[in-house]
Amino acid sequence: MEQLYPPPARATPVDVAAFVLSRLPHHPATAPAFVDAATGGTLSFSALRRAALSLASGLRLGLGLRRGDAVLVLSRNSLLLPQILLGVLAAGAVVVAADPDAAPAEIAAAAHASGAVMIVAEPEAAGKVTGVGVPLLLTSQSLDPRTLSAEELIDGGDPTAAEPTTVEPSHDDRAFLAYSSSASRTTVAMTHADLVAAVAGVGLPPQDDERRVCLASLPMCSAHGLPLVALGLPAAGVTTVLVAPPSDPRAAREAVAAHGATDVVAAPEAAAALAGPMALDVGKLSSLRRVMVAPTPFTPEARQEFRRRLPWVDLTELSSGTPAASEQLLLGGGGGAALMLPQTDAAVIQHNSQPAEQMSATTDEANFPLLVNLMKHDPRVTAIQNLYYQLRSYIVGADNLKFQSIRMDSTVTIVCEQSKVYDM
Repeated sequence: MEQLYPPPARATPVDVAAFVLSRLPHHPATAPAFVDAATGGTLSFSALRRAALSLASGLRLGLGLRRGDAVLVLSRNSLLLPQILLGVLAAGAVVVAADPDAAPAEIAAAAHASGAVMIVAEPEAAGKVTGVGVPLLLTSQSLDPRTLSAEELIDGGDPTAAEPTTVEPSHDDRAFLAYSSSASRTTVAMTHADLVAAVAGVGLPPQDDERRVCLASLPMCSAHGLPLVALGLPAAGVTTVLVAPPSDPRAAREAVAAHGATDVVAAPEAAAALAGPMALDVGKLSSLRRVMVAPTPFTPEARQEFRRRLPWVDLTELSSGTPAASEQLLLGGGGGAALMLPQTDAAVIQHNSQPAEQMSATTDEANFPLLVNLMKHDPRVTAIQNLYYQLRSYIVGADNLKFQSIRMDSTVTIVCEQSKVYDM
């Protein structure tokens, strides 16, 4: 993020696709934005930008997709998936994410509940949506001439025909819905403003100018995966290596060494594998600086073991919050900040070995669109201040935005609300 204080008068884009795309040209055109560890294939930042805009033009001009239309996406991680997710957003549509391994009845329920006008599915999941009654677009090209794919729209689309600024969604328009499995039956809903804030948090500058490489096994079609892996990491200039969850501790450490990874984003089980019995391969983790755990935090025992074995690694745990909450999201920045975007109750984040206090409002109408906590000794306090001024440009009720500089507990806090500022 540019270090401007105060920021220029021009408002930050309120459309998350425009926000992400505006940052991609600042990175080297030939640098890989994504790497597929299984195939060795790569996707550059410039190719990601062109693909997203080409798909957006194909969806809007060719298939008639309109602003606010919901598009259900069913796909595992691949090099095509970030192009599709960003392209759908650039077309002004709402991304609806569901697990491609979900049962057909669950997928149909998500499609109907969200009002999806189109389903984009990987070929392996296409058979699950035949009875939904919604047009199907495959992710990749098929030999069947009767089918159409996002890959074909990307290859044949015109990236100059549908610039995201022509769509102009509002900051409070819904941009993303994530449906969980039947086990938890929860739904996460995020607006463009929510996603922009989450992406900006991932882009907070690290402590030095290192080249960041992130191993990511977290699904992009999930509540944490889309803001963090599909949007946040490329917007921050991070090279994201898409990997399968490691089968054992040795495989996890070998993956870090093979790619020179500085960051890892993974589920608790996969992240814990990094701290398994070290034997003689502890040197394979010498490049590792940050680990983010989602969608649930470590158990206390796993957290203690991780910190004991990897004391130099910055650990951020991301959580969906309390089980009773129906729609909430907790996101962590790439090395020092945390963005909490719940829509019901507040949650607790464990970060940098320092447990955060339980957050609660003084009324029953708890609704915190954005909460940012950062230890005051961290040099990114200045970046948080800059973020505050950028947030003023698109959050409704900006006159009520309050910046509390240094609290008694040595934490920097920004509380953004549309009506009043609660006592924390």
